Amino acid sequence: MTLRVATYHAAHAAVRVSSSATIPSATITPVTDGLDLEFDGELLVPRLNLVAYRQIYALEGWLRRICLTAWMSRYGDSWLNEMQPGLRSALETRAERNRRRLYLGAESHSDLLWETTHSEILRLMVAEKVVDGMRDLTGAEPAFLHAKLDGIRDIRNLLAHNRALSRKTHIILAGLLACLEDAVDTFKRNVLYGPSDILGGDDGGLGSHLDNLLEDNDWSRFQAFVALRGNFVEYVSLPVDRDGSWPDAKCLLLTFNDYLNGIVAFCLNKTGDEFIILTPRTMADEFHYSLAETFSRNPNVWTDTGFEEQPPQFVCSPKIWFYENEVPV
Repeated sequence: MTLRVATYHAAHAAVRVSSSATIPSATITPVTDGLDLEFDGELLVPRLNLVAYRQIYALEGWLRRICLTAWMSRYGDSWLNEMQPGLRSALETRAERNRRRLYLGAESHSDLLWETTHSEILRLMVAEKVVDGMRDLTGAEPAFLHAKLDGIRDIRNLLAHNRALSRKTHIILAGLLACLEDAVDTFKRNVLYGPSDILGGDDGGLGSHLDNLLEDNDWSRFQAFVALRGNFVEYVSLPVDRDGSWPDAKCLLLTFNDYLNGIVAFCLNKTGDEFIILTPRTMADEFHYSLAETFSRNPNVWTDTGFEEQPPQFVCSPKIWFYENEVPV
């Protein structure tokens, strides 16, 4: 691998990663002004319900990402074969029903983990097959996760049945979410912000393969390398002068469509200009060599449209993740 890439990455990573960094997480701010109620026409709506729904939506997004990472870290693209047959069948049925709702225009990725209920995602997170992986990723014990998520499920059910939440409910929810922040932050630190080792052109494996593919590369137009981070392989595209500053979520999903079952996520820098394809090391060599070939072609997956203006059915896909460019110390 060219020295320029390794040096560039080292300097760039120093901006993003610090051993004493505090990983950004959702701040839980209780609503304290007024009576926490407002009219919607003739209906009085508790604002606490809206706040709580957003907090649980964000939490469940992270829970599913953590769960997918743990299962794929151990089993690669065959992780669905390790799921309980009854649960997998139920999720596949739901996925098929969702495919018939494409006309609604909502995000409808077929990843089965995004078909799970809160109870089902809890079962998968504490399953014996991934207990060790879950502990490594989050630092949390299964009993701890089960207890806290069980409490959140009760509040979630109140929201689902249009029950008005009180300040007491919100304080309880804030406490449960605060208990889970460390687990989510540990996951981010390990998967999004942890140190990685660049595979050089002399490693005799994937690094050499990518180095050969990039032999005639124009490095002013495509700065790229492959690296190991724990149980994962990363394909990294760094900032250069190019047409378009933002990774296009739709283009990424379409360009790498043939590899999606073996990709954990496309991790996009929130400031643009950079993305990482995150894959488990458990995938076969043939998968990684083929993915490296597609990646090395520097496909045009860039746009002038920022993330918040891209179509939500693509940029909010379960396969699209984001990371901060600078981690506050």
